[in-house]
Amino acid sequence: MALNNLSGSNQSSFVCIQRARTFLADNAQNPDGRWHVVNFLLNLRNALGIENRISIDDILVHLESHGISLSREQFQQTILGELKRQGILMTLPYPGGRGGVFIPTSEDEARRAAAQVLERIESEIENIRGVTDLMSWRQLITSLQDNISQTRRKL
Repeated sequence: MALNNLSGSNQSSFVCIQRARTFLADNAQNPDGRWHVVNFLLNLRNALGIENRISIDDILVHLESHGISLSREQFQQTILGELKRQGILMTLPYPGGRGGVFIPTSEDEARRAAAQVLERIESEIENIRGVTDLMSWRQLITSLQDNISQTRRKL
């Protein structure tokens, strides 16, 4: 699906924001953990854009205030993963204050976040290449790293 590149003055119509609003409206009668996360990011914390990203810890505290108790890993594997696959939000994979969850406001912003995710994956692959030096699947790892590097540069 092609994303529209919109200026900041028109960010409220960007596809991810529209998906978030639609998700909230469609699920208002049955507000589960996903609903509370989207509502928290969109309406309570204005987590629109990379610069307004929210830490996972802050989201977990908010969920707990609504009686939803999840470990960080449970949250990442369930609610967060599903909302990312639905194209509502994105994450920056960096540890500490540099990482976070946000709703993208433009194609450029989504592209920047995707490039950072690919950079992290590329770094992890580089870390395992040394182990593969004498293994039969070394070429697979090398090819994967090359493909990720090319994709990241094209973003």
